[in-house]
Amino acid sequence: MKTVKIFGLSMVLTIAAMLIWGCSSQKKEQAKGDNKEISQATAASGQTDNVGGVRWNIPSGWSVGPERQMRHRTYIIKASAGDSEDAECAIFYFTGAGGAKMDNLNRWIGQFEQADGRKSADVAKMSELMVNNMATTTVDVSGIYKVSAGPMMEVKEKKPNYRMLASIIEGAQGLVFLKLVGPVNTIAASEQAYMAMLSSVKGE
Repeated sequence: MKTVKIFGLSMVLTIAAMLIWGCSSQKKEQAKGDNKEISQATAASGQTDNVGGVRWNIPSGWSVGPERQMRHRTYIIKASAGDSEDAECAIFYFTGAGGAKMDNLNRWIGQFEQADGRKSADVAKMSELMVNNMATTTVDVSGIYKVSAGPMMEVKEKKPNYRMLASIIEGAQGLVFLKLVGPVNTIAASEQAYMAMLSSVKGE
């Protein structure tokens, strides 16, 4: 795994990374942010969201999906030309739980396999940076995405040519997880918006 340390918001360029299927089974209570009224519609420019004492700007054009168990929010990104499926960006926050940072990063990377037999950990790119005084770790990995029915469940489907950009933000109230997953073309087209969202993160 390639690891780079980057400090300073101005260095946030094309880093990437993502979230968690595996979380503590003891505490699954999710703390919703005070912004519960975001509708299931395309987000307008300047709209924000928050959870766990962390606030961010929602990229314009991303739509808010239906509520999902254990998630604070799910954003849907329409498929780009050449892709048959939309991408989604899941936001997670667990009060007093969620697992250790590196455990989650390794689990996310393990959700991908490589067609040439290499370990995904050997091709994943991981970076550490500071975003508005909050330590943030990001991971970027592509390959065959192993879709499971839930945390720790067996793989039910494999999707080739997928990519994940995900981040773990160390907020004052705990870890906040962002996980963007989808077909490679759609993720490439969404990367700038994802990084803009990440760079907009602020503590409350």
